[in-house]
Amino acid sequence: FPNGTLVIENVERMSDEATYTCVAKNSQGYTAKGTLEVQVMVPPQISPFEFGDEPANAGDTASVQCVMNKGDLPANFSWSLNGRRISQVNSLGIAIGSMSRKMSILNIDSVNGTHRGVYACHVENLAGQVNHSATLEVNVPPRWILEPTDKAFAQGSDAKV
Repeated sequence: FPNGTLVIENVERMSDEATYTCVAKNSQGYTAKGTLEVQVMVPPQISPFEFGDEPANAGDTASVQCVMNKGDLPANFSWSLNGRRISQVNSLGIAIGSMSRKMSILNIDSVNGTHRGVYACHVENLAGQVNHSATLEVNVPPRWILEPTDKAFAQGSDAKV
């Protein structure tokens, strides 16, 4: 552009990341020069994950890996269950760890009914953020709400149990 603006549309790391120099010259022949470095940041992408096709049974182990397969570091990982953030230290029996700077692991050693729900991995870097979620279904054995007790009734009376 005549005003000295450089516009790069649809930036690509391989072709556009570089050092750019702008030289301005006035009518008296004086020049001024400025240099800038352009870095192209790549937003994160997550490899899809799931807990499996079958529901987990109470007492089973459930684990998923959230892998950032594309994107620049540094990246921040976090997890949520049904929209509520899970802290690193929690009383839910859920362990969150990392094997590398591009992977976070969520592990439940012994699932129960409270672990059922939608787990989401959130990854954020300077260029953007992304989420991926998976549903954990849990089979739990039946339990009595009110345990039945023995009752005696007189013959000919109405019995209500």
